[in-house]
Amino acid sequence: MTPSDVLSNLGLAQATVATLGTVMIIGLGFLHRPSRSALLWSLAFVLAMTSTWVSVTGAILDDETVRRAGLGLMLGAPALIWSGFRARRGVRSMPWLGALQAVVTAAVFVTVADLSAYGLAFRLAFVGAAVFAGLTLGEMRHAADRLERLALPLAIVSAAFVALGVAILVSGLSAPASIGDLSLARILNGLAMLVFLVCATVSLLYFTSVSPAGQRAASSWPHFVVTASDRLRRAARSREESWAVLTVRLDDPQHLRSAAGENAWMRLVGDFETVVAETFPAEADLGREVRGRVVVVVARPDSILREQVRTLLRRITEIDSSAYVGVQVSASVGWVPAEMADFDLPALIVEADRAALQATRQGGDRWERLRA
Repeated sequence: MTPSDVLSNLGLAQATVATLGTVMIIGLGFLHRPSRSALLWSLAFVLAMTSTWVSVTGAILDDETVRRAGLGLMLGAPALIWSGFRARRGVRSMPWLGALQAVVTAAVFVTVADLSAYGLAFRLAFVGAAVFAGLTLGEMRHAADRLERLALPLAIVSAAFVALGVAILVSGLSAPASIGDLSLARILNGLAMLVFLVCATVSLLYFTSVSPAGQRAASSWPHFVVTASDRLRRAARSREESWAVLTVRLDDPQHLRSAAGENAWMRLVGDFETVVAETFPAEADLGREVRGRVVVVVARPDSILREQVRTLLRRITEIDSSAYVGVQVSASVGWVPAEMADFDLPALIVEADRAALQATRQGGDRWERLRA
């Protein structure tokens, strides 16, 4: 099999995977739980799908200009994935960077005629895409659910993307005479993008359909009690050991309420409940019996749940309360393993409340975990 045959097969594989990924990200992610981050990730896959088919078409028609244009457009997809993670975190997403990179890279690839110049441009453009893969890895470090198993494929492949980008650039610069020879670089690029698309599909489906940010609120108390009690009963029958009940309560709520006034208190509580909902995974049950206190029923390994609780406490202290009250907001968390009270929700809530009050008495802005 010649290198051109290998590239052709890789192109078809990329186009097929990108098309399937686009259908899944849009159908199972964006349409199921619409959000700005899911929209940007969907656009990244639409760009990848379109560009790969353009590149395949150019290869079939033996039109190098069309093939290069498709390849250049595809290198803008990692930037859009990075933008989606920034949108998920609630900061400026700057999706125009992905569009700009795609257009500029395609234009450079099409206009550069000299093989040596094109070889250098190709390597630099691949490094540019790898930079956004590295930035994506950095954004993922801010996510409370970054340690989830389904988040790992994108994290690993992003790190590998950066390493490959550096290797391709260094190999070209170390041998200037052969910088225009892209036979191996094209194959590596094709394989890298194929693996990147597969891993991105797996992880982004998790981030969109399983753990979106800002899409939930605490349920009414009767609905929560019914749902969470049934879930714990089924967990007890299945002997699942990773379930826990947490009480998250604002520290000194009476003082905050009297200092802020009723309207500002309601807005402050709304921000608090939003942070709780955004921090825990979508399958967690959240219930609010009184303002300023949320009960969470969740199944997670201790190491992951501990990191989520830390993130929760940090994010609560970062709530901008200057418009409500002139003091910093903090919270305390009581954490009880479900097996400690035989998966009985009322008993677990009592124990979690007791642990949260103990954390408050110790100064607040901390958690207290009771041992089974």
